[in-house]
Amino acid sequence: MNAEDPFVRALTGDDEEQTVTLVRHYRAPLAAVWSALTTPSRIARWYGTITGPEPRAVGDRFAVDIGGGMVRQAQIAACDAPTALSYTWWSGDHDPGLVQLRLEQVGDAETRLSVQHDRLRPHRTVQYGAGWEKNLVALADVVGAPVGESEGAAVGARRWEMLRERPLQVALSIEAPVARVWAAWSTGEALAGWWWNHWDDVTIDADVRPGGGYRIVAERHGIAVSGEYLVVDPEHRIAFTWIWTDDDGASSDEAVDVTFRERAGVTDVVVRHTGPWDSDAPADSYRQGWEFVLAELSRKVV
Repeated sequence: MNAEDPFVRALTGDDEEQTVTLVRHYRAPLAAVWSALTTPSRIARWYGTITGPEPRAVGDRFAVDIGGGMVRQAQIAACDAPTALSYTWWSGDHDPGLVQLRLEQVGDAETRLSVQHDRLRPHRTVQYGAGWEKNLVALADVVGAPVGESEGAAVGARRWEMLRERPLQVALSIEAPVARVWAAWSTGEALAGWWWNHWDDVTIDADVRPGGGYRIVAERHGIAVSGEYLVVDPEHRIAFTWIWTDDDGASSDEAVDVTFRERAGVTDVVVRHTGPWDSDAPADSYRQGWEFVLAELSRKVV
């Protein structure tokens, strides 16, 4: 996050359904941000105008006029005030998407907001990624400027197009039940058994839950990877942001989505890695790395 681009972005999912995730900080207490996310008069200043009855409880349906003659239908799916809210959102496709908002107080007067929009058809990811950026810039005017930013800024659609253009996919079939393969991803101690295990200086910390973080460091080799878990669905799927750090700096807006599927005692593992790459070189480099660690994973669990 910086003054020019305060967002952290992630694109996860597969060729049928995808998720856009954005994270940014606001120089405002959590209660103020929550109010702006849930009070109709304040929602109208950054998102859209709620028409009809005001939603008040889980299960309530409501409509939002987002301008340009477009009115969208929504329904509150869950609410844990003042830190989490989710609602379904009909975007025009047959099935509704799911929007999940998570808030975290950082210090005395700073709030971290995560927006995760699931179940999007791939042709809608650019539209919704750029749309959420625009909305969250407008939210800054309601609650206060984002940390490190005096005026709102959004990179917009081109960034999401880049995230969608060159996904890397690596697959491996492992002759082991899915429970055993999943267990190797489920804790930092388990990851240490196979991730970069050809080096003896690797340290791994992992809090494997949605919103939890991980950090893997090979200090003598000058490399590290870290991020936040976005999805943790035991024995089925795990998704996380990915920040690669080396002497050249740190990557941005990268994400990894891993799926697990068992068939007759064999587990198919598929890794999908996305990033804002303007050439095939980053994906080619990552492919070698993923093939190596997946081979080590296979040796560990077989």
